[in-house]
Amino acid sequence: MIDLRSDTVTKPTEAMRQAMASAEVGDDVYQEDPSVRALEERAAELTGKKAALFVTSGTQGNQVAVATHCVPGQEIILEADAHLFLYEGGAASAFAGVQTYAIKGTNGMFSAEQVRRAIRPEDDHDPETGLICLENTHNRAGGAVISPEQMKDVYDVAKAYNVPVHLDGARLFHAAVALGQPLSSFTQYTDTVSTVPFERAWGASRLHSCR
Repeated sequence: MIDLRSDTVTKPTEAMRQAMASAEVGDDVYQEDPSVRALEERAAELTGKKAALFVTSGTQGNQVAVATHCVPGQEIILEADAHLFLYEGGAASAFAGVQTYAIKGTNGMFSAEQVRRAIRPEDDHDPETGLICLENTHNRAGGAVISPEQMKDVYDVAKAYNVPVHLDGARLFHAAVALGQPLSSFTQYTDTVSTVPFERAWGASRLHSCR
């Protein structure tokens, strides 16, 4: 039986275990681990970003992005059923000191006009909008694919207001395969992205691709 409850219930094959056991290793603090460096460089290449950072979970990748883009007291805009909103233990408020503005979208995606209305005006009584977060594919929307065109519409609004965009790309490879497009066709409309590795030998770990 194939267990489709979650990607976290998968187990490595014997070939994966052998690859991990025989992998070249080194001190990652000094950037001397060749396997990690090769993985980060490949991730940056695929996503079209300047650099990538190997982290231990999807939640960690998303929260690194929130903390990178925001300062305490700001607000992040996300879809009401987003993983970052529902399933990350309130980490955005606990670690980055930001609050969330959840917008109910359609099939996991809000419109550019919804985002435009949600971005806070310059007012001392309002928190400043610090980040807009997308999710692709969208888990709670049944794995709905968010097209690059939809992402561009939101990205254009974000850039008009000088607000960065982060993509929770936990299943971004699925979206790329579904539409027959490279990862960069999606990630060109984001400032940062977190995504699962392209090789399951790294288990449930994630790659957080930075600016």
